[in-house]
Formats: sequence, structure tokens, C-alpha cells
Amino acid sequence: MSADERVGSEARARVVADLAVLGGRLALERFHHAHISIKRDGTLVTDADLAIQEALGREIARAFPTDGLVGEEGLIGEPRGEARYAWILDPIDGTNNFARGMPGFAVSVGVLRDGMPFAGAVYDPIARWLFTGCAGRGAWLNDRPLRVRSEPLVGDSLFAIRTPCEGGVPEYMERWLRHYRVRRFGSTALHLCYVALGGLDFVHDDRASLWDIAGAAPVLLEAGGVLTTDEGAAVFPVSAAQARGGAPIALLAGQPASHADAVRDVRAARWGALTVSTP
Repeated sequence: MSADERVGSEARARVVADLAVLGGRLALERFHHAHISIKRDGTLVTDADLAIQEALGREIARAFPTDGLVGEEGLIGEPRGEARYAWILDPIDGTNNFARGMPGFAVSVGVLRDGMPFAGAVYDPIARWLFTGCAGRGAWLNDRPLRVRSEPLVGDSLFAIRTPCEGGVPEYMERWLRHYRVRRFGSTALHLCYVALGGLDFVHDDRASLWDIAGAAPVLLEAGGVLTTDEGAAVFPVSAAQARGGAPIALLAGQPASHADAVRDVRAARWGALTVSTP
């Protein structure tokens, strides 16, 4: 890596945190009186989502004009398919909570380098918790270094899932609901960060988008967590469809032991494997 590129990489790692905090401040200014609309896919969007994406996108384009830039609310600026660095914004992850005046939302800013997680920040402005991570430099909650738990699944293990379940509750999920304790906070980015924190043991989400996970992925991975598809395949590098259009990602994230147990359960349910995890 050249000296110029090394300086640029360090600058991006610093800027992700600043932008997430800026987005959180803008979110709080609109909290409790956001204007709500319904997008074509039936999901909620608020004027805060749009304002935060515009503000953060403007700062990124000014500081790193040759980088790629994608937000949940659409492509920002001109497409740059060949850019080595790509910024992925989720202006408010947990819009349903935000729109209803509840906590459980965050601003997520992620940077991919060659399609792989490089730097990310997830900011919860209600708790004033700033999760940050950068490849090779660790993961942090404010000034506290993060490390995942390292335990197999047991009766008091905590996990998060997405609902509703289209087509019914899968067999493996029914098993988890019988044996473990479910927690659902409303933000995929925060769920992944809570694994890094040592709170949640694993997270399953069958319809995650790149902007849901790009900011949290470096935090989770640098804390020693594992992030794959729900059958154990690599999520990164992401496909072009996932990067540009938000194609859904079926993911499993967790600390290594619980991740392995959960993947085994998914495979067993889908493919009739003989070995399943036991609480």
C-alpha cells in the first residue's frame, strides 16, 4: 500500500465515526415530529432518513470524490462501479421505531474496500453509544474495546430474528424459540453490534440488506465475531446487485461457537443433516 493510500485509509476510518455522530444529531432534531411516508415496497421512510442521507452523502462526496457512494434511499451521485472504496449509508436503521417515537434506531456508515468490510460506525443517539471498527485495528464502544463472548448455546443464550416469517416459521427457528431467549430491538445494525458487545449470542436475518450490515460488519468482525449467510457461506465480497439494489441477504452472525451451532441447525432443517446443536 502506498503512503498516499495509507493516509487515505486512515482518513476514511476517522470520518465514518464523525459522520455517524453527525447523522445521530440530525436524527434527534427530528425525533418525535418526523414526517412519515410509505415507499413503493411498503416500508416506511421519514424526512429524517432523506435529510441525513443527503447531509452525509454531501460530506463524503466532498472529502472522497472518487469513492463509490450508496444509501438506503437510493444511489448518491454518479455510479462508480470501479471505485476501490465504497461508502454504504443507512441514515436510520430502525425507521419503524424512530417513526413511532421509540428508541432502537441507529445511524450506520460503512466503507467497503475491494468489496470487503474495511471501516464502519453505528451510532445510537438515544444511548449515546458509538460502535466503531476498522480492519486490523479492533472494535470499540465509545472508548471501550469490544470482544465477543465465547460460549456454546445454552438455555439462557440470547438471539435476534426478523419477523414476520414469510411462509411460516422454519423448523430451525422453532427450535431456537423453544430452547433459547429471543430479543428483537428493531435495528439489524444494532443487533450485530450487540453480538460484538457480548450481549446477543447470534442473529438471524433472512432479508437483510447491505446498508443494514455494512457499518456494523467491521465492528462485529474485529470483535472476533463471524458473519456468513445462514448456511455458512461468505457474505463478502458482496455482489453488484446487493451493492446497488439492496438484494436481500440471508445472514447468520454470532460469536464463533454459537454461530457454528446455529448454522448447523439451519443446515439440519434444510438438508436433513444428522447432527444438531443441543442446549
